[in-house]
Amino acid sequence: MNQIDVVEAVAARLAELWPERMIYRDFCPAAFQRPSAFLYVRDAGYEDAALGLVEWSVEIELELFSATDAYSVASTEALRAEQAAVLERFPGPGLAVGDRHIMFSARADTPGPGTAAVTFFARWMDRRPGYTDPNTGEGGHDVPAMEHFAVRVTEQKG
Repeated sequence: MNQIDVVEAVAARLAELWPERMIYRDFCPAAFQRPSAFLYVRDAGYEDAALGLVEWSVEIELELFSATDAYSVASTEALRAEQAAVLERFPGPGLAVGDRHIMFSARADTPGPGTAAVTFFARWMDRRPGYTDPNTGEGGHDVPAMEHFAVRVTEQKG
């Protein structure tokens, strides 16, 4: 799993909320339509957790552009309502990404003139990129899953 998978999960949930709304990705054109949104990765990386394990983190920004009135002014109240709808759609603490659930949170700052933002934060543990397990010579793929282990506990009376 990588940051692209997380962004896709966020985009899919947003598309459920607003199926008719354009969600721009990678770039937002100068002549964008309203209402719409711009979804992009703001920051991504990982930190060491163990020899073959890292903790990934990603910060995703969603910029909201609401409809405007006859004077090309967007309602701050409408932007706050859109932020609230997004936050309610992502209740956390976990987000389903494929067959996994990752730690996830969201924050909405005060809307600015004509735009509002929601920032998403996600964290998950995964294998270190390029790691080779010294016991198997692989990336850890042929290590038995925990479901294949049996544990017996006995009590010794002394």
